[in-house]
Amino acid sequence: MEFPLIGVIATNSSDRAVNHNDSLYSRAPYIAATYIGILGVAAVVGTFGNLVVVITVIIKYFLGQRHKAKTTNNDAGRAVIANLAMSDMIVTAVINPLAIAGQ
Repeated sequence: MEFPLIGVIATNSSDRAVNHNDSLYSRAPYIAATYIGILGVAAVVGTFGNLVVVITVIIKYFLGQRHKAKTTNNDAGRAVIANLAMSDMIVTAVINPLAIAGQ
């Protein structure tokens, strides 16, 4: 039994120069449209969600500075969460749209 997409994968290998007429969209438009749709939704939702996380960490930091005696010191944990959210936001805001444009 052969894998159903073996023709699409075999003609999309990286050892051959890719020209405009041999794109995934021209060979399998439903697969390309699904790929573009999933990456588009992931880019929008991921960017928005990570932006909310970064803003929340910043707000919590400044509220914690105002009420320092009432809060616990979780600055290292907040820094890790903010760093992870910012790096993920770069992927969803920059890399995913570039992957869509590459189709």
